[in-house]
Amino acid sequence: ATMSSLLAILLTMIVATSALSYPRPLHPGGFSLPPMVEDLIPIATSKIITTTTDSDSQPEDVILQKDLLLVRPPDMESLWEWYAYTKRQTDSDPSWGRIWPTALSLARFTLQSLHLSGKEESSIDFDFTSNLNEQERALVKQAIKALQTTSHIIELGCGLGLAGLSFAVSAATESPNVKRTVTFLDREPYALHCVMASASINNLATAPISSEKEEVVVGSTPPLITARSSIDDWTNEDHNISYKDLQLNALDYDNEQTIILASDILYEPSSMDSLASKLRNLLLPNEGGYVLITDPQKERTSGCRSALVKSVKEMGGEVVILPIPQPTNNGITMTNKAMMVESDVDIDGNLAKTVLIVVHFNGA
Repeated sequence: ATMSSLLAILLTMIVATSALSYPRPLHPGGFSLPPMVEDLIPIATSKIITTTTDSDSQPEDVILQKDLLLVRPPDMESLWEWYAYTKRQTDSDPSWGRIWPTALSLARFTLQSLHLSGKEESSIDFDFTSNLNEQERALVKQAIKALQTTSHIIELGCGLGLAGLSFAVSAATESPNVKRTVTFLDREPYALHCVMASASINNLATAPISSEKEEVVVGSTPPLITARSSIDDWTNEDHNISYKDLQLNALDYDNEQTIILASDILYEPSSMDSLASKLRNLLLPNEGGYVLITDPQKERTSGCRSALVKSVKEMGGEVVILPIPQPTNNGITMTNKAMMVESDVDIDGNLAKTVLIVVHFNGA
């Protein structure tokens, strides 16, 4: 009896431990769907507070964190093997199945920016903007303000949707007075499958992109954040989504402006003209707007950033590029967690360094 009791306790502990451990398997993979796991990704950054009203007191770093549930392939190798097994290698690109450091950097930046919502404008003053001139700093501040107030967020080339999903989860608590849509665009349908599944398990509402007017049910509370998605490829005329394709005029929102988030989308200098046009065409015509792109400090392909800057400026836009500081724990103790995660290490095995590209287009 004693042995069976101990065994029962042991089994209970194992079940409890496995229930809390991540990543955990969701789907073994088959012909129609690659293997999938559910993972818990902490999006953590620091915020600065003053603990007393004493004017001589020193600011103190504290942790600002949101936990994000993410549906994804176990790893890129498993995804590539699945592509091979199902004979889908033609034009297949398993890179969408990885959590890229640039996406983490963008998620942290948006979390920190949303946390400043409603604060004095002077508080929108991150240390990493200190090397910019006055005009450049003003552009970054305006982009942050747009991030806090714009109703419609687009994550372009979203992959697993880490940045857009993190924005949605953060906005629900950090900026609850703004009703929003977050639209995910990618050319890979399996990536969008993961994104929308992740949206559901993070308790976000989901909806199709539709030209039909949004029905408002009397007495009901509309969702604060709604996730949507669409196949998109700016190199293919048949699948190149523009602002009008978003059908925002069919929705009941405070404004129809958009802001674009993207990470690791600069791969070929010759395609930067197309990308710059894409960015402009996703923004509200006649008003323009802002784009926030994170990119590895060491470019994936040399010359991409300069080509993008040239293309944007030729179209009348403005660009500011600035480094995002690497995350550190700064001696702060977090409960069983670290501010940095495995995906902060880039494919070269080194701690990733990221830059933020802020683009602004005026209206036509």
